Amino acid sequence: MGFVMRWIASRRMLASILLASSVTACGSVQNMMPDPASFRLPDRSVFLPTTSNSYAFPISPGTSVGPADLVDAQGLCAGAAPAPSDAASASPRGVSLNMTECEVVRALGQPQEVDVTPQSGGQRHVVMTYKAGERAGIYEFVGGRLTGIDRGNETPSAVAKKPPNKKPRPPA
Repeated sequence: MGFVMRWIASRRMLASILLASSVTACGSVQNMMPDPASFRLPDRSVFLPTTSNSYAFPISPGTSVGPADLVDAQGLCAGAAPAPSDAASASPRGVSLNMTECEVVRALGQPQEVDVTPQSGGQRHVVMTYKAGERAGIYEFVGGRLTGIDRGNETPSAVAKKPPNKKPRPPA
């Protein structure tokens, strides 16, 4: 019986220690909470930059187009030897707006048709047509820069026809 009394007394002491600890912890948690009156929202300049230049790229390219960036009536760049037609298809590169005429020719190879038309204001309008290849289409340039791309005629992919099922002949 003495053992049971000691066991109950130790449990009471443990319970009172846990109770005192939890009350103390609650008091310290309240001290850790910030005062709502001292809370301030951050200034909007923290989230928004002062100018939009950090998000936007310049619309016009940084360098001007020179005579070395323009093609002639055959679709060749000045001072460049004609590249074999399979050289462009061996390592295809991407084409994007604002590329120069010669950059497109280096990426896709020599075009099949070139139409060079002078425009008012000293600019020129060039239309290069690629009739075959992976990127067949019409590429339009104004002032030496690519301004538009139209897809060319795509050849329909050959669909293999499945031969008709042969019906087994009934034995004669």
